[in-house]
Amino acid sequence: MDKMKKGDLSKFRKEYKKLSGSEIVISMGTCGIAAGGDRVYKIIEKDLNDNGIKNVIIKKTGCLGLCFCEPNIIVRMEGMPEVLYGNVDEKTAHMIISEHVIKKNIVNNYVIFMPTNDIGKNIFKDQGR
Repeated sequence: MDKMKKGDLSKFRKEYKKLSGSEIVISMGTCGIAAGGDRVYKIIEKDLNDNGIKNVIIKKTGCLGLCFCEPNIIVRMEGMPEVLYGNVDEKTAHMIISEHVIKKNIVNNYVIFMPTNDIGKNIFKDQGR
């Protein structure tokens, strides 16, 4: 693989975002699994299938460093802000699919982080360097 040139990473990010669309990322590090992340993954996978939702990709990731509020999931839906949910149990997983994914309502009681327009969301934008 050739070395990346200036601007290649920014270009890659833009292309990757186009491909990824809507996705749910579940923290499946040791702490996430110990807290029930594997059960949450199965529930989300089943709920997406049961509701015929084919345009949302479900992914696993390692530890997010937020062990105090595992299981953690990140929900990225087109047209909505990215949301990090914590302390997600089976009941909450069902609620996130029915409310956030289907009805486009954020489940505020379990939000750990959600970028705003002035912070977070613009961190990775190309600064023209």
